[in-house]
Amino acid sequence: MNWKVVKISGENRGKNTPYASIGHNALNLNAAACDLIENYEDYGFVELLEAEENKKTFVGVKFCRESTNDTIKVARTKYKDKLVKGITIANKNTLTKLFGKDRVSGSVTRFPVNKDKDADNILVISL
Repeated sequence: MNWKVVKISGENRGKNTPYASIGHNALNLNAAACDLIENYEDYGFVELLEAEENKKTFVGVKFCRESTNDTIKVARTKYKDKLVKGITIANKNTLTKLFGKDRVSGSVTRFPVNKDKDADNILVISL
């Protein structure tokens, strides 16, 4: 047989699309989402924010350099001694409050992510 490779665009893979994955007791931001924040690697903590606009709920992820009572330390995965792009935020109780028990404890659900137009260090997850 004469096989031909089926080309997959970057958009179909989700590689270039910023998204947040909620599930398995964690919030994961993919590399494309993190790249919306300039030098996101310099931030070691996040604050989680919530807002409602036009009857739609949003969760904000504010990148912080310093730890406070309301910040969560971000985790980064290593593969072959190199940090993988993207971050993981794990705080089951807070995530359950924001996203609901079924979304946090169950299988993974993806949500679109955008950069806040008014702040350079906040990502907005649309629920």
